[in-house]
Amino acid sequence: MNIYDFMKNLKNFQETMEEVKKELREEKDILEKDGVEIVFNGLGEILNIEFKEEKDCEKVKTTLIELINQAQDIARDKVKESFQRKFGGLLGGLGLGL
Repeated sequence: MNIYDFMKNLKNFQETMEEVKKELREEKDILEKDGVEIVFNGLGEILNIEFKEEKDCEKVKTTLIELINQAQDIARDKVKESFQRKFGGLLGGLGLGL
C-alpha cells in the first residue's frame, strides 16, 4: 500500500470513528437505584441526575458512584459493539484497548 492509499484509509477510518461517536452520543440510557436516577449517553457522559426522594448525602454519594461506574461500563460495551459492527475484527490488532 502506498502512502496515498494509507492516508486515504486513515481519513476514512477517522470519519467512521466520528460517525460512531456521534451515534453513541445521541443514544440515551437511564439507570436508577435507591431513588437516584442518572441519564447518560452511549459515550458514558452523564446528561442528567435526578433525586426521586430525599436521602442522606453519604448514601447518595455512594449510589451516584455506583451508577456512574455502571453507566461507564455500559457505554464501553456499546463502543466496543459499535466498532465491531463497523470494523469487524480489524480493531483488535490495532491495540486501541477496545
